[in-house]
Amino acid sequence: IFIEGYFPFLIEEVLPRIGIKVVYLTDDEVRLKRKWKRDIDYRKKYDLNYFRNRYFKEQFIMAQVAYLPQMETCDLLVDTSGAALWATPEIQRILSEG
Repeated sequence: IFIEGYFPFLIEEVLPRIGIKVVYLTDDEVRLKRKWKRDIDYRKKYDLNYFRNRYFKEQFIMAQVAYLPQMETCDLLVDTSGAALWATPEIQRILSEG
């Protein structure tokens, strides 16, 4: 079972039921393009100034509230911006047995 979303590891009742917790980080440029396509192109929801202000204002807040706590509890961290992969010792063992 895969759970995808912004805050799945922050729901205390769900956390122990998740076998392998993966956090996937992307570059700011990629995230901005994805949000643009969703909010501007598909939803036709925001004007440009609102979109730009909201995106840049909320990045630091979201990192503190959601992303950093999830990174602390995850088993596998995929960082595409630095082409890096971090895994807990248990996950490293599972992957090496592969």
